[in-house]
Amino acid sequence: MAKKKVNRKKQLKKQLADLRRAGRAGFEAAREVVETVAHKAEAVVETAVEQVKEVVAEVSSPTLSVADFQALPELEGIAPARLETFYEAGIISVADFAKHTEKELLALKGIGPATIKQLKEKGIALKD
Repeated sequence: MAKKKVNRKKQLKKQLADLRRAGRAGFEAAREVVETVAHKAEAVVETAVEQVKEVVAEVSSPTLSVADFQALPELEGIAPARLETFYEAGIISVADFAKHTEKELLALKGIGPATIKQLKEKGIALKD
């Protein structure tokens, strides 16, 4: 039997089109995988950043004991019980008073206008 004549140009065009389709499909699949990996990596990085921030906050903020806080010269003359109340509320340095309003401090048990007045007389700034 005689061999059928093949149109070589047509055959090459078909092969090229097949390769392009396969390449496009591969490209789409690869792009989806990359997007998924990038999304997961972003979540991991965000978690790591939060953990680093927490560690930095712990390391950078000096943690005084209650006794050290009560012994600060800026707070001399204020009753130890009042200072302990401030310490338990998270005020562990003189600078921490600036983060709280007078109203917030008055809401603490045992803290009254006289204590606030003492703080102001000592030059301790409160949040407006």
